[in-house]
Amino acid sequence: MNYNLNKKIVCFRVDSSLQIGSGHIERCITLSKQLIKKGLKIHFICRNHVGHMEKRIKQEGFDVTVLPIRKSFSNKLNINYKNKYESWLGENWDVDAKETSEIILKKKPQWLIIDHYAIDIKWENLIKSLTGVKIMAIDGLANRQHNCEIILDHTYSQNTHLRWKSLFPSHCKLLSGPKHALLRQEFINEKKKLSKKTGKIKRILISFGGYDRINATKKTLEAIISLNKSDIVVDVVVGNHFPYISQIQKLCNEFSYIKLHIQPLKIAKLMSLADLSIGAGGTMVWERCYLGLPTLLISIADNQKRQAAAVHSYGAIIDLGFYKKNIDKVIIRELNKLFSDKKKILSMNRKCLNLMKISNLNFQNNPTKFLCSMLLKNYKNK
Repeated sequence: MNYNLNKKIVCFRVDSSLQIGSGHIERCITLSKQLIKKGLKIHFICRNHVGHMEKRIKQEGFDVTVLPIRKSFSNKLNINYKNKYESWLGENWDVDAKETSEIILKKKPQWLIIDHYAIDIKWENLIKSLTGVKIMAIDGLANRQHNCEIILDHTYSQNTHLRWKSLFPSHCKLLSGPKHALLRQEFINEKKKLSKKTGKIKRILISFGGYDRINATKKTLEAIISLNKSDIVVDVVVGNHFPYISQIQKLCNEFSYIKLHIQPLKIAKLMSLADLSIGAGGTMVWERCYLGLPTLLISIADNQKRQAAAVHSYGAIIDLGFYKKNIDKVIIRELNKLFSDKKKILSMNRKCLNLMKISNLNFQNNPTKFLCSMLLKNYKNK
Protein backbone atom coordinates (compact mmCIF):
# COMPACT_ATOMS: atom_id res chain seq x y z
CA MET A 1 0.00 0.00 0.00
CA ASN A 2 1.46 3.32 -1.05
CA TYR A 3 -0.13 6.52 0.17
CA ASN A 4 1.15 10.00 0.95
CA LEU A 5 2.45 9.80 4.51
CA ASN A 6 2.22 12.74 6.84
CA LYS A 7 5.33 12.27 8.96
CA LYS A 8 4.10 14.98 11.30
CA ILE A 9 1.19 12.90 12.62
CA VAL A 10 1.06 9.95 15.04
CA CYS A 11 -2.23 8.19 15.80
CA PHE A 12 -3.09 6.18 18.92
CA ARG A 13 -5.68 3.40 19.14
CA VAL A 14 -6.36 3.06 22.87
CA ASP A 15 -9.37 2.75 25.16
CA SER A 16 -10.39 3.34 28.76
CA SER A 17 -13.47 2.17 30.61
CA LEU A 18 -14.66 1.06 34.04
CA GLN A 19 -13.38 -2.40 33.08
CA ILE A 20 -10.17 -1.44 31.26
CA GLY A 21 -9.17 1.35 33.64
CA SER A 22 -7.35 4.58 32.85
CA GLY A 23 -3.71 3.44 32.74
CA HIS A 24 -3.53 2.79 28.98
CA ILE A 25 -4.75 6.30 28.17
CA GLU A 26 -2.46 7.92 30.73
CA ARG A 27 0.72 6.31 29.42
CA CYS A 28 -0.23 7.19 25.84
CA ILE A 29 -0.73 10.80 26.94
CA THR A 30 2.74 10.66 28.53
CA LEU A 31 4.29 9.54 25.25
CA SER A 32 2.24 12.09 23.29
CA LYS A 33 3.57 14.98 25.35
CA GLN A 34 7.11 14.08 24.35
CA LEU A 35 6.15 13.60 20.71
CA ILE A 36 4.59 17.07 20.42
CA LYS A 37 7.85 18.54 21.70
CA LYS A 38 9.39 17.07 18.56
CA GLY A 39 6.90 18.93 16.38
CA LEU A 40 4.47 16.05 15.84
CA LYS A 41 0.68 16.20 15.92
CA ILE A 42 -1.28 13.61 17.86
CA HIS A 43 -4.66 12.04 17.15
CA PHE A 44 -6.35 9.59 19.53
CA ILE A 45 -8.87 6.98 18.38
CA CYS A 46 -11.04 5.66 21.23
CA ARG A 47 -14.37 3.91 21.59
CA ASN A 48 -17.30 5.32 23.53
CA HIS A 49 -17.12 2.97 26.52
CA VAL A 50 -18.60 3.88 29.88
CA GLY A 51 -15.68 5.61 31.54
CA HIS A 52 -13.99 6.78 28.34
CA MET A 53 -11.57 9.71 28.72
CA GLU A 54 -12.32 12.00 25.78
CA LYS A 55 -12.45 15.03 28.06
CA ARG A 56 -9.11 14.19 29.67
CA ILE A 57 -7.43 13.75 26.27
CA LYS A 58 -8.80 17.06 24.97
CA GLN A 59 -7.73 18.85 28.16
CA GLU A 60 -4.17 17.87 27.28
CA GLY A 61 -4.65 19.54 23.88
CA PHE A 62 -4.91 16.40 21.72
CA ASP A 63 -7.46 15.65 19.02
CA VAL A 64 -9.62 12.57 19.49
CA THR A 65 -12.13 10.60 17.45
CA VAL A 66 -14.63 8.67 19.57
CA LEU A 67 -15.96 5.55 17.85
CA PRO A 68 -19.57 4.61 18.68
CA ILE A 69 -20.80 1.68 20.75
CA ARG A 70 -23.54 0.02 18.72
CA LYS A 71 -26.68 -1.38 20.32
CA SER A 72 -26.45 -4.38 18.00
CA PHE A 73 -23.08 -5.25 19.52
CA SER A 74 -24.10 -4.84 23.16
CA ASN A 75 -25.91 -8.19 23.00
CA LYS A 76 -22.67 -9.92 22.03
CA LEU A 77 -20.65 -8.94 25.10
CA ASN A 78 -21.44 -12.19 26.90
CA ILE A 79 -19.92 -14.37 24.15
CA ASN A 80 -17.21 -16.74 25.40
CA TYR A 81 -14.22 -15.35 23.52
CA LYS A 82 -11.06 -17.38 23.03
CA ASN A 83 -9.21 -14.33 24.31
CA LYS A 84 -11.08 -12.89 27.30
CA TYR A 85 -9.90 -9.40 26.37
CA GLU A 86 -11.63 -9.42 22.96
CA SER A 87 -14.84 -7.93 24.39
CA TRP A 88 -12.85 -4.89 25.53
CA LEU A 89 -13.00 -3.48 21.98
CA GLY A 90 -16.76 -2.94 22.24
CA GLU A 91 -17.04 -4.03 18.61
CA ASN A 92 -16.10 -6.96 16.36
CA TRP A 93 -12.37 -6.83 15.65
CA ASP A 94 -12.73 -6.44 11.87
CA VAL A 95 -15.27 -3.62 12.20
CA ASP A 96 -12.98 -1.85 14.66
CA ALA A 97 -10.02 -2.24 12.30
CA LYS A 98 -11.99 -0.88 9.32
CA GLU A 99 -13.27 2.10 11.33
CA THR A 100 -9.75 2.82 12.52
CA SER A 101 -8.45 2.50 8.94
CA GLU A 102 -10.90 5.15 7.73
CA ILE A 103 -9.36 7.60 10.19
CA ILE A 104 -5.82 6.50 9.29
CA LEU A 105 -6.50 7.13 5.59
CA LYS A 106 -7.74 10.63 6.38
CA LYS A 107 -4.93 11.57 8.77
CA LYS A 108 -2.19 9.63 6.93
CA PRO A 109 0.14 9.17 9.92
CA GLN A 110 3.51 7.46 9.61
CA TRP A 111 2.91 5.64 12.91
CA LEU A 112 -0.09 4.05 14.58
CA ILE A 113 0.55 3.26 18.25
CA ILE A 114 -1.70 0.59 19.78
CA ASP A 115 -2.20 0.11 23.51
CA HIS A 116 -5.01 -2.42 23.72
CA TYR A 117 -5.17 -6.00 25.03
CA ALA A 118 -7.98 -6.84 22.56
CA ILE A 119 -5.88 -6.13 19.46
CA ASP A 120 -3.66 -8.75 17.83
CA ILE A 121 -2.14 -9.80 14.51
CA LYS A 122 -5.40 -10.24 12.59
CA TRP A 123 -6.46 -6.65 13.41
CA GLU A 124 -2.97 -5.36 12.54
CA ASN A 125 -2.84 -7.35 9.28
CA LEU A 126 -6.11 -5.79 8.16
CA ILE A 127 -4.97 -2.27 9.10
CA LYS A 128 -1.70 -2.73 7.19
CA SER A 129 -3.44 -4.10 4.12
CA LEU A 130 -5.80 -1.11 4.07
CA THR A 131 -3.35 1.66 4.95
CA GLY A 132 0.31 0.50 5.01
CA VAL A 133 0.90 2.38 8.25
CA LYS A 134 3.77 1.44 10.58
CA ILE A 135 2.63 0.05 13.94
CA MET A 136 4.02 0.12 17.43
CA ALA A 137 2.28 -2.10 20.00
CA ILE A 138 2.46 -1.42 23.74
CA ASP A 139 1.87 -4.84 25.28
CA GLY A 140 2.95 -6.43 28.54
CA LEU A 141 0.95 -9.65 28.19
CA ALA A 142 2.95 -11.49 25.49
CA ASN A 143 -0.04 -13.78 24.96
CA ARG A 144 -0.78 -13.24 21.25
CA GLN A 145 0.92 -12.57 17.92
CA HIS A 146 1.61 -9.10 16.51
CA ASN A 147 2.50 -7.73 13.08
CA CYS A 148 4.29 -4.50 13.90
CA GLU A 149 7.61 -2.66 13.68
CA ILE A 150 8.12 -2.01 17.43
CA ILE A 151 6.84 -3.77 20.55
CA LEU A 152 7.15 -2.01 23.89
CA ASP A 153 6.91 -4.39 26.85
CA HIS A 154 7.94 -2.58 30.02
CA THR A 155 7.11 -5.46 32.35
CA TYR A 156 9.75 -7.28 34.38
CA SER A 157 10.77 -10.78 33.36
CA GLN A 158 13.98 -12.81 33.43
CA ASN A 159 12.89 -14.53 30.21
CA THR A 160 11.49 -11.72 28.08
CA HIS A 161 12.63 -13.08 24.72
CA LEU A 162 11.33 -16.54 25.57
CA ARG A 163 7.96 -15.00 26.43
CA TRP A 164 7.84 -13.28 23.05
CA LYS A 165 9.32 -16.14 20.98
CA SER A 166 7.44 -16.53 17.66
CA LEU A 167 4.96 -13.78 18.56
CA PHE A 168 6.35 -11.04 16.28
CA PRO A 169 8.03 -10.78 12.84
CA SER A 170 11.80 -10.81 12.39
CA HIS A 171 11.96 -7.12 11.46
CA CYS A 172 10.23 -6.06 14.69
CA LYS A 173 12.24 -4.26 17.40
CA LEU A 174 11.47 -5.44 20.94
CA LEU A 175 11.96 -2.87 23.71
CA SER A 176 11.66 -4.81 26.95
CA GLY A 177 11.98 -4.26 30.67
CA PRO A 178 11.02 -1.59 33.23
CA LYS A 179 13.76 0.71 31.89
CA HIS A 180 11.34 1.42 29.01
CA ALA A 181 8.36 2.31 31.23
CA LEU A 182 6.51 5.42 30.02
CA LEU A 183 7.02 7.76 32.97
CA ARG A 184 5.60 11.25 33.12
CA GLN A 185 8.03 14.15 33.42
CA GLU A 186 6.95 14.77 37.02
CA PHE A 187 8.52 11.43 37.99
CA ILE A 188 11.75 12.26 36.18
CA ASN A 189 11.88 15.59 38.04
CA GLU A 190 10.99 14.07 41.42
CA LYS A 191 13.69 11.40 41.09
CA LYS A 192 16.34 14.14 41.16
CA LYS A 193 15.10 15.34 44.55
CA LEU A 194 14.69 11.99 46.34
CA SER A 195 15.77 11.94 49.97
CA LYS A 196 17.39 8.90 51.53
CA LYS A 197 14.98 6.51 53.26
CA THR A 198 15.39 5.65 56.94
CA GLY A 199 13.39 2.41 56.96
CA LYS A 200 10.86 3.84 59.38
CA ILE A 201 7.24 4.03 58.22
CA LYS A 202 5.94 7.53 58.90
CA ARG A 203 3.80 8.03 55.79
CA ILE A 204 1.69 5.55 53.79
CA LEU A 205 0.23 6.08 50.33
CA ILE A 206 -2.94 4.22 49.26
CA SER A 207 -3.74 4.15 45.54
CA PHE A 208 -5.67 1.61 43.47
CA GLY A 209 -5.87 3.53 40.21
CA GLY A 210 -8.48 5.83 38.75
CA TYR A 211 -11.59 3.65 39.11
CA ASP A 212 -11.15 0.89 41.74
CA ARG A 213 -14.58 -0.65 41.11
CA ILE A 214 -14.23 -3.15 43.98
CA ASN A 215 -13.37 -0.40 46.50
CA ALA A 216 -10.12 -1.98 47.66
CA THR A 217 -9.32 1.55 48.87
CA LYS A 218 -11.88 1.29 51.67
CA LYS A 219 -10.72 -2.14 52.82
CA THR A 220 -7.12 -0.94 52.95
CA LEU A 221 -8.02 2.23 54.79
CA GLU A 222 -10.05 0.34 57.37
CA ALA A 223 -7.11 -2.03 57.94
CA ILE A 224 -4.75 0.88 58.67
CA ILE A 225 -7.29 2.60 60.93
CA SER A 226 -7.65 -0.58 62.99
CA LEU A 227 -3.95 -0.34 63.93
CA ASN A 228 -4.59 2.90 65.88
CA LYS A 229 -1.40 4.56 64.64
CA SER A 230 -2.29 8.24 64.77
CA ASP A 231 1.42 9.17 64.64
CA ILE A 232 1.59 8.43 60.91
CA VAL A 233 0.25 10.24 57.84
CA VAL A 234 -1.93 8.38 55.34
CA ASP A 235 -2.47 9.77 51.83
CA VAL A 236 -5.44 8.29 49.95
CA VAL A 237 -5.48 8.85 46.18
CA VAL A 238 -8.57 8.26 44.02
CA GLY A 239 -9.68 9.37 40.56
CA ASN A 240 -12.50 11.69 39.54
CA HIS A 241 -14.55 8.70 38.38
CA PHE A 242 -14.02 6.65 41.56
CA PRO A 243 -17.59 5.48 42.39
CA TYR A 244 -17.17 5.51 46.18
CA ILE A 245 -15.76 9.00 46.74
CA SER A 246 -18.46 9.99 49.27
CA GLN A 247 -17.79 6.86 51.37
CA ILE A 248 -14.04 7.45 51.45
CA GLN A 249 -14.45 11.19 52.07
CA LYS A 250 -16.61 10.49 55.13
CA LEU A 251 -14.11 7.96 56.47
CA CYS A 252 -11.14 10.27 55.93
CA ASN A 253 -12.88 13.17 57.66
CA GLU A 254 -13.06 11.13 60.86
CA PHE A 255 -9.29 10.99 61.26
CA SER A 256 -6.97 14.00 61.15
CA TYR A 257 -3.96 11.94 60.03
CA ILE A 258 -5.71 10.76 56.84
CA LYS A 259 -5.68 12.99 53.75
CA LEU A 260 -7.84 12.39 50.67
CA HIS A 261 -6.49 13.45 47.25
CA ILE A 262 -8.91 13.36 44.30
CA GLN A 263 -7.14 13.24 40.92
CA PRO A 264 -4.03 14.97 42.34
CA LEU A 265 -1.78 16.83 39.93
CA LYS A 266 1.38 15.83 41.81
CA ILE A 267 1.13 12.10 42.49
CA ALA A 268 4.91 11.76 42.06
CA LYS A 269 5.41 14.13 45.00
CA LEU A 270 3.10 12.03 47.17
CA MET A 271 5.07 8.92 46.22
CA SER A 272 8.40 10.53 47.05
CA LEU A 273 7.08 11.59 50.48
CA ALA A 274 5.76 8.12 51.31
CA ASP A 275 7.72 5.40 53.10
CA LEU A 276 5.32 2.64 52.03
CA SER A 277 2.59 2.25 49.44
CA ILE A 278 -0.42 -0.05 49.33
CA GLY A 279 -2.05 -0.41 45.95
CA ALA A 280 -2.69 -2.24 42.70
CA GLY A 281 -0.52 -3.25 39.77
CA GLY A 282 -0.31 -1.72 36.32
CA THR A 283 1.78 1.32 35.41
CA MET A 284 1.88 2.40 39.06
CA VAL A 285 4.26 -0.49 39.80
CA TRP A 286 6.99 1.19 37.75
CA GLU A 287 6.21 4.69 39.02
CA ARG A 288 6.63 3.50 42.60
CA CYS A 289 9.76 1.49 41.83
CA TYR A 290 11.31 4.42 39.94
CA LEU A 291 11.01 6.50 43.11
CA GLY A 292 12.17 3.66 45.37
CA LEU A 293 8.82 3.24 47.11
CA PRO A 294 8.25 -0.18 48.78
CA THR A 295 4.75 -1.52 48.15
CA LEU A 296 2.24 -4.01 49.48
CA LEU A 297 0.71 -4.93 46.11
CA ILE A 298 -2.82 -6.25 45.70
CA SER A 299 -3.84 -7.37 42.22
CA ILE A 300 -7.31 -6.21 41.21
CA ALA A 301 -7.21 -7.53 37.62
CA ASP A 302 -6.06 -10.87 36.19
CA ASN A 303 -3.38 -9.26 34.02
CA GLN A 304 -1.67 -7.84 37.15
CA LYS A 305 -1.04 -11.16 38.90
CA ARG A 306 1.94 -12.45 36.91
CA GLN A 307 3.76 -9.11 37.07
CA ALA A 308 3.14 -8.83 40.83
CA ALA A 309 4.66 -12.26 41.38
CA ALA A 310 7.70 -11.43 39.24
CA VAL A 311 8.49 -8.13 40.99
CA HIS A 312 7.92 -9.84 44.36
CA SER A 313 10.47 -12.50 43.42
CA TYR A 314 12.96 -9.71 42.68
CA GLY A 315 12.35 -8.33 46.18
CA ALA A 316 11.02 -4.88 45.23
CA ILE A 317 7.48 -5.40 46.53
CA ILE A 318 5.45 -7.71 48.74
CA ASP A 319 2.77 -9.45 46.70
CA LEU A 320 -0.41 -9.92 48.76
CA GLY A 321 -2.11 -11.80 45.93
CA PHE A 322 -5.45 -11.17 44.28
CA TYR A 323 -8.04 -9.06 46.09
CA LYS A 324 -10.30 -11.06 48.41
CA LYS A 325 -12.84 -10.29 51.12
CA ASN A 326 -10.41 -10.84 54.00
CA ILE A 327 -7.59 -8.81 52.42
CA ASP A 328 -7.76 -6.40 55.37
CA LYS A 329 -6.45 -9.14 57.67
CA VAL A 330 -3.56 -9.82 55.29
CA ILE A 331 -2.73 -6.10 55.18
CA ILE A 332 -2.78 -5.83 58.97
CA ARG A 333 -0.47 -8.84 59.32
CA GLU A 334 2.08 -7.47 56.86
CA LEU A 335 1.98 -3.93 58.25
CA ASN A 336 2.65 -5.20 61.76
CA LYS A 337 5.74 -6.96 60.44
CA LEU A 338 7.03 -3.95 58.50
CA PHE A 339 6.55 -1.38 61.27
CA SER A 340 9.30 -3.20 63.19
CA ASP A 341 11.47 -4.25 60.26
CA LYS A 342 13.49 -1.30 58.94
CA LYS A 343 15.88 -3.63 57.12
CA LYS A 344 13.05 -5.04 55.00
CA ILE A 345 11.84 -1.56 54.02
CA LEU A 346 15.36 -0.43 53.11
CA SER A 347 15.96 -3.63 51.16
CA MET A 348 12.80 -3.10 49.08
CA ASN A 349 13.80 0.53 48.54
CA ARG A 350 17.16 -0.55 47.08
CA LYS A 351 15.57 -3.29 44.99
CA CYS A 352 13.03 -0.84 43.54
CA LEU A 353 15.72 1.59 42.47
CA ASN A 354 17.92 -1.17 41.07
CA LEU A 355 15.06 -2.69 39.06
CA MET A 356 14.47 0.64 37.33
CA LYS A 357 18.15 1.51 36.94
CA ILE A 358 18.99 2.66 33.44
CA SER A 359 22.55 2.02 32.32
CA ASN A 360 24.44 2.17 29.02
CA LEU A 361 21.54 3.93 27.33
CA ASN A 362 22.03 7.44 26.07
CA PHE A 363 18.69 9.08 26.76
CA GLN A 364 19.38 11.02 29.96
CA ASN A 365 17.45 8.67 32.26
CA ASN A 366 14.23 9.41 30.39
CA PRO A 367 12.88 6.30 28.64
CA THR A 368 10.01 8.22 27.08
CA LYS A 369 12.41 10.52 25.24
CA PHE A 370 14.36 7.49 24.05
CA LEU A 371 11.21 5.94 22.60
CA CYS A 372 10.42 9.20 20.81
CA SER A 373 13.81 9.08 19.15
CA MET A 374 13.06 5.53 18.02
CA LEU A 375 9.79 6.60 16.42
CA LEU A 376 11.35 9.59 14.69
CA LYS A 377 13.96 7.45 12.97
CA ASN A 378 13.20 6.33 9.44
CA TYR A 379 12.66 2.76 10.61
CA LYS A 380 12.69 0.36 7.62
CA ASN A 381 11.53 -3.22 7.49
CA LYS A 382 14.28 -5.68 6.77
